[in-house]
Amino acid sequence: MGGHSFSRSKVFGNTRLDLDNNTADYKTPHALELWQHNQSVRSKEVSQQKTYREMAKIITLGLISILFGILLEEVQAIACLIPKPREERSLEEETEIRPRLDGRIVGGHKINVTDAPHQISLQTSAHICGGSIIAKQWILTAAHCTDGKKPDRLKVRLGTSISSKGGELHEVAEIFQHEKFNYSNVDYDYSLLKLAREIEFDETKQAVKLPETKEDAMDGDLCFVTGWGNTQNASESREWLRLTEVPIFNQEQCSDKYKKFGGVTERMICAGYIEGGKDACQGDSGGPLVTESGMLVGVVSWGYGCAKPDYPGIYSRVSYVRDWIRTTSGV
Repeated sequence: MGGHSFSRSKVFGNTRLDLDNNTADYKTPHALELWQHNQSVRSKEVSQQKTYREMAKIITLGLISILFGILLEEVQAIACLIPKPREERSLEEETEIRPRLDGRIVGGHKINVTDAPHQISLQTSAHICGGSIIAKQWILTAAHCTDGKKPDRLKVRLGTSISSKGGELHEVAEIFQHEKFNYSNVDYDYSLLKLAREIEFDETKQAVKLPETKEDAMDGDLCFVTGWGNTQNASESREWLRLTEVPIFNQEQCSDKYKKFGGVTERMICAGYIEGGKDACQGDSGGPLVTESGMLVGVVSWGYGCAKPDYPGIYSRVSYVRDWIRTTSGV
């Protein structure tokens, strides 16, 4: 306007403060003191605001880190990656690779917990794995479900068909993970949990029958696997307990199917159909594989995919560690 430039300024008595250039035309000593005081206050306010912003940023990042850690812990408990075929692995990967640990009921149907009263849900903030009641104060599950966890992070829900509610919620007093558990090939995938208090047995809560040493199901014997794992079907809820039937798979043939992943060991037992279609998967890990006579022969452990043709599910063989179970728990 008319070639003039304007700056923002205010006049206080005999002093003009130039707000744009942060300068003052001081006419009296008092005005100078007042200006210096105001500048000092303003500087402190700016410094405090900056400090508050930094603190808020640190607190926010801390909360995000804690929440991410909890989520990651639960995801890792539910499923891990299948190893690369051996011919594609480097020497370093050979010692680091871990099979995917499975656990979901695929191709099954809903049941009531009274049909499998030994079934429990192992939980942190939500369901992560299954397990079996073997005595009033003892649970058998998979080592990969408890690996790296402390007892106070775990809870056991039992006596309910729904994993998120009902029944009873028990605290875990101690974890006895098998000392030979090997995460790289999921060998010795067993863990015993001692509860803080005893279970009062009824029709919804019962101990499963354990095999004796070397007492196993035979090839082709029909078994039942139960759990709250993923179903691979959007129309089938995983909130409700489910069951599927799978036959014991020949050990040598199973090891041959999995040879590019290292095969299976004596501590493992396979069950499933050569054509696939029925299996356990993510979320069922640690759960029971039971014979028609009600004997616990396997603990849901790992496998390649879920219900895939040519790849039966792999379970930890209970009879192999019968003495360890007896020595550790007295059961």
